[in-house]
Amino acid sequence: MKRNLILAVVVIAALSLAGAGGVFATWSDSEVSLDNRITTGSVDLKVNGADDAPWGEGVPAKVTIDCMIPLKIYGPYEVELWNAGICQFPSHAYIHIKNQVCSNAEPKVNSYPDGGSYWWYENYGPGATTGYPDPSTGQTYSGDLKPEPELVAEYGGKVNCVTVPGVGVDGDDCSMGSGVRMTITNSTDPEDILVNPDGLRLVDLLYKWDCQEIYLFDLMPCQPRTIYLWFYLGQDSEEDFGLNLIKHPDELDLEPGDPGYDNALLHWKKFNDWPSWRYMRDQITFDMEFDLWLEDTPGAIVSPNVD
Repeated sequence: MKRNLILAVVVIAALSLAGAGGVFATWSDSEVSLDNRITTGSVDLKVNGADDAPWGEGVPAKVTIDCMIPLKIYGPYEVELWNAGICQFPSHAYIHIKNQVCSNAEPKVNSYPDGGSYWWYENYGPGATTGYPDPSTGQTYSGDLKPEPELVAEYGGKVNCVTVPGVGVDGDDCSMGSGVRMTITNSTDPEDILVNPDGLRLVDLLYKWDCQEIYLFDLMPCQPRTIYLWFYLGQDSEEDFGLNLIKHPDELDLEPGDPGYDNALLHWKKFNDWPSWRYMRDQITFDMEFDLWLEDTPGAIVSPNVD
């Protein structure tokens, strides 16, 4: 009887454990996902296909203008921006105007008999120059030499028998930065002005863009985009400086057909804009840096590429 009772307890315990299912093996299978990897991406800006040295051959100058005169539009100067990186997020493209240096172009020097005018050589001697001394130096034929009309506009003098005050010297003895306007367009049409994503029309004077990060647009990889640069030198009139020394014939109570009207009109057309003479024989050099910026997007969900 005792033996049967012990056997019954063992059988009941075994059945209870089997019902829990915790101690007996069952079927199983395993699979391994191979070659998982994570690599970082990149943004790689190229300007007209070129990279800066030492990684590339360098980006050459894009703008060279000789003999600029007022009221003419110079351009277009074509710049292609290309993101050769591998990130599929758009990168912000910028242009950065920097290192503006204003100076006076060197005046011509007569070196007869190797060249130049015999009359000039006889009257002024070898090495005589077409420039005039800058009054601010106080020294004859030393310091910065400038053409005569520029000196009159900056320091004052005679404009066709009319004595005018000087309108001053801008910046580093040069007015170009405050006189030259740069426009960025989408196409070869100078009126097709680029408007950036912030709604800013990209046209302004060079000096206002100095050391500014100018946002152009967003650039996706393998989708190059071209911009076009235009330059324009304005023409200042004396009225811009609160002056009215050269009179229009209407202000002289003359009417077309009156004696002297035509001469007065010609005089006004030729000399009313004399302050712009300060731009003569000036020059400006500047650098253009182009940037790409991949802006962080915290929490962005990127869909996987499923094979």
